[in-house]
Amino acid sequence: MRVTLPLLAAAVALSAATLSACGQSGVKAPDSIGRMEKAEVEAIVREFLLREPEMLYEMQSAYQVKESLQQALKAEAAWDKLISTSQNDPVIGRKDAPITIIEFSDYECSVCKRALSWVISQVDDRRGDIRLIVKESAWKEPTSEPAARAALAARKQGKYREMHIALMKAPFGAHTPEHIETMARSIGLDIPRLKSDMVSPEITAQIAKYGEEYDLAGIQGTPSFLVNGTFVGGFDQAGLESLLDAKRAEIKDKK
Repeated sequence: MRVTLPLLAAAVALSAATLSACGQSGVKAPDSIGRMEKAEVEAIVREFLLREPEMLYEMQSAYQVKESLQQALKAEAAWDKLISTSQNDPVIGRKDAPITIIEFSDYECSVCKRALSWVISQVDDRRGDIRLIVKESAWKEPTSEPAARAALAARKQGKYREMHIALMKAPFGAHTPEHIETMARSIGLDIPRLKSDMVSPEITAQIAKYGEEYDLAGIQGTPSFLVNGTFVGGFDQAGLESLLDAKRAEIKDKK
């Protein structure tokens, strides 16, 4: 388990207070942490964690909850901006659907690949009330960017959905130029045009835009979702389905 500085500071404070309160012998906790020597800090932390090892797990859990909350708040605060800059982003589903899912995804993300069938099934649901906006990641692996470029180039030929699915279904690391061309041919793309569009200034600018949007939303991993402004990190199918039900109920109440 990686011990972060916030956890170490918390352990120092907790252990110092505990040792002082219990009157433990050994290194005495000083009144001011700012005056502590390195050896004193290490001795206090070591003794406390040996005696209370479960405390580290509790602190790690609390720290992760705090980080998750901060991530959600940052992503949700970026919702309006992400929507306003999505005019040229790929969309799957009805463009005027009342529920919008923004998915931050990477073609070399194993969980994104696992989530694909569920995501597409939601868009294809008979209610037709969901549209998917994809924010491509091009940084996870060296083959992430060419895959993202190929998907965006396929969109210019009206085949984004087909290429997106093909790229997601491909094995990890398979997005070589040869494999991308094979997939492109299988869905009927014009290969010379695809190759030209992949390196165009327009798609280069779009890839750069996604980098800025990932930073704006504080995205730390893929897949991540925003559903009408509510953030879900990772692929929590049950949680996402409950959230969609809640959004449908909100829309119904407003009618």
